[in-house]
Amino acid sequence: MSALILKQFGVKRGPCPVLQNISFELAAGEFVGLVGPNGAGKTTLMRGMQGLLPHSGFSNLSQMNTAQRALHAAWMPQEREVAWPILVEDVLRLGRAPHRSAKAVDQAAVDAAIEQFSLQTMRTRPADQLSGGEQARVLLARAVVQQTLLLLADEPI
Repeated sequence: MSALILKQFGVKRGPCPVLQNISFELAAGEFVGLVGPNGAGKTTLMRGMQGLLPHSGFSNLSQMNTAQRALHAAWMPQEREVAWPILVEDVLRLGRAPHRSAKAVDQAAVDAAIEQFSLQTMRTRPADQLSGGEQARVLLARAVVQQTLLLLADEPI
């Protein structure tokens, strides 16, 4: 099953084409890294393919409504400051919102991510009081809790 499909995809900033004629298909379970210098268009590509920027061509993500896209793809943007004074556990629970699952199912997914990302000591801390590295770890855990076919992470390290 394809997690991402782009065909003749492009993004313009004003009248200037920034990206043109990009076509590729990414299967579920594949791992791909976009590498390039600052300003090469990596973030623009990821934002455009989600329909967050005006674009041309085809992207399966941009064809989905917001609810469908949230079930299909998790997005971890480059800006990771958490300004919400809510508990880490509740930040992770936000990743479950698209599923509308039973509370026990959602809690099991959150508990598993807390274990996987070693967040036990942060579980009941307000997310806005964490260090930058801790916030990044919490947001990655939230994306994983979302349990999507595709995880788009902009500058994940």
